[in-house]
Amino acid sequence: MPESAETIFTIFLGLPVAIGLFFAIRHLLTGRGPLLLMCLLGGALACQFEPIVDTLGLCYIREGAMMTTFSSFGRDFPLFINFVYIWYVGGLAYLAYRIFSNGVTVKGIFQLYVMDVFINIFLESPGVLMGAYEYYGPQPLNFWGLPLWWVCVNPIMPMTAGALIYRLLPHLQGRKIALVIAFIPMADGIANGATAWPMWTALNLNTSLVVSHLAWLVTLGLAITAVWILSFVVCRPDDEVLITSKLGIVKAAIFGIPVDSEPLLQKDIQPQT
Repeated sequence: MPESAETIFTIFLGLPVAIGLFFAIRHLLTGRGPLLLMCLLGGALACQFEPIVDTLGLCYIREGAMMTTFSSFGRDFPLFINFVYIWYVGGLAYLAYRIFSNGVTVKGIFQLYVMDVFINIFLESPGVLMGAYEYYGPQPLNFWGLPLWWVCVNPIMPMTAGALIYRLLPHLQGRKIALVIAFIPMADGIANGATAWPMWTALNLNTSLVVSHLAWLVTLGLAITAVWILSFVVCRPDDEVLITSKLGIVKAAIFGIPVDSEPLLQKDIQPQT
């Protein structure tokens, strides 16, 4: 593991974790509840899936890191792996829940998927470019070291977790809220198992790039199908959703619904935590 790459990448991925923890603690102190903290803890637990998807998807994280946090499948994993799961899987699951609670259309949920795709590209590209880890085998769409089939699969994780929280939160009163911690790794397994298996199969056959690109098309189709399925769980008719712009959806999820808009939404929005 290159020392400089590990240090820079750890700081790069640690900053959003620090921001998430700040707001999680703030939510606790201001009476908004522990949901964000539960999501972040669930993300930390979900990192145990990393050796599984790395082995099946042919990704190798370099050994000899200064800050190794756990070992699994005969591999050591540095601190930045924990960080990326905490905020990308756990933190974005909370963001997805907030978006779904505020109201989202079918178009909006597909916009969320695309947004998460680009967030994934942004967070992973520095690591592969600096040599902290690499992908091997006949990886399709591997233009700068990051095979883009991965970024088609990964957004399904936080979106599925957000949908689980959105639907089940009314049943998670009191200590049951801790079940959210389990929802995050469950969603990780659901998303990867449901959409990535064509790519895993092609890669581990050590087949040609032509075949692996065809497998990517199947995986992409499964990922889009997964978003379509989630739309039946969380989406509302267009005339029931007040905020529809991409920026407005994200701002409402982070900062809340504007006070002057709340009366128009009370009928349809579930209580936020």
